[in-house]
Amino acid sequence: MLKKMSWRSAAPIELSADEKGASEAARARSSGHRTLILVSSYRGQPSCSELARLAAAGQRPRKDYVEVARLLNADVVDSTYIEDNALPVARALAGTVGYPAGQVAEAALRATRYDHICAWSERTGLPLALLFKIARRDADLVLVSSWLSGGAKSFMVGSLGVHTHCRAIVSYSTSQMDIAATRLGVPRNKLHLALQPVDEQFWRPSQGASTNLICSVGSSGRDYATLFAAIDHLDLELHVGVGAGDIPARGLERRLDRGAPPPNVTMRHFGPTELRNLYASARFVVLALEDVEYDAGVTALTEAMAMGKAVILTRTRGQLDVLRDGVQGLYVPPRDPRALRAAIEHLLAHPEEAQRMGRAGRALVEEQHALTSYVSRLAAIIRGTAATTALTL
Repeated sequence: MLKKMSWRSAAPIELSADEKGASEAARARSSGHRTLILVSSYRGQPSCSELARLAAAGQRPRKDYVEVARLLNADVVDSTYIEDNALPVARALAGTVGYPAGQVAEAALRATRYDHICAWSERTGLPLALLFKIARRDADLVLVSSWLSGGAKSFMVGSLGVHTHCRAIVSYSTSQMDIAATRLGVPRNKLHLALQPVDEQFWRPSQGASTNLICSVGSSGRDYATLFAAIDHLDLELHVGVGAGDIPARGLERRLDRGAPPPNVTMRHFGPTELRNLYASARFVVLALEDVEYDAGVTALTEAMAMGKAVILTRTRGQLDVLRDGVQGLYVPPRDPRALRAAIEHLLAHPEEAQRMGRAGRALVEEQHALTSYVSRLAAIIRGTAATTALTL
């Protein structure tokens, strides 16, 4: 017997004044529609109820898929689900091949029980769409994608055409939407833009900025070699925060060990509240990026803006949708340590400008990136009631 998730212990979602989200949740419960959500999973992953408990206690930000699942009264296929609820074949595949294989098998075998399936990454969504295509099965599948144009993912969409068995593809990036439509052949009416969300309640401005501390956060798509060259011999401290245990962070640590960071650089792992304190103590945030096609750095960018911090950001092919140059921060060219150093020195010499940009960043987060609005939009896309996003290509 499949156990339904219980959300009774979770904190209530703070929604708009007209309680639109609450009415949506009530409709989801009363309609009888069932939704299955597949999320990136790993051993020791906190359950949805634990993530909700920690968020309610102020110990971490609200998790996007937890909030969507609660709004839709959905089942979430994470590591806890695999261990407790999955069919034996799915559990066996998860243990031998990996969690994504187990999740795909579980979704394929359970598909007829659900009206909607949402895959929160290409690692599960594209193989599941391929299975449906091969089996000539119809299922209401929505893919939430961050980097559709990369490697095997591009092949599966562009050459194998698995997008025919995705009812909708949600992207955080207009650059990736452009690529999907023009290079990979995805019909434009399947593409939806949902700008990167951030929990504006957890990440919020606070006092305590240091006089000579700046910070950088994250590992995927980062160009720390350029950043280290830019701040070498500057009279400041750079603190670098990376996620504990994730594969990009481990690769970054190996590169940094070979590169011998300058003595004014400190790198360590930060928990959510520690990371919030790091943002608060920094004069501003610097995100040096490789020139990649996806929106690398967008999570740290929106967190920093929510904290009321100006951001110096590499202008890349994929990072186009958030920062306005001179408004919320400053753009610099890729792999240009001189330009990056000049931008850092400029904001150090003009703290009032950095503060103005930080206020503008917070305002933009509240207007376009608040988690509650994102949750409502994604829930509507999953249910099939949202209009597509107009593309200007």
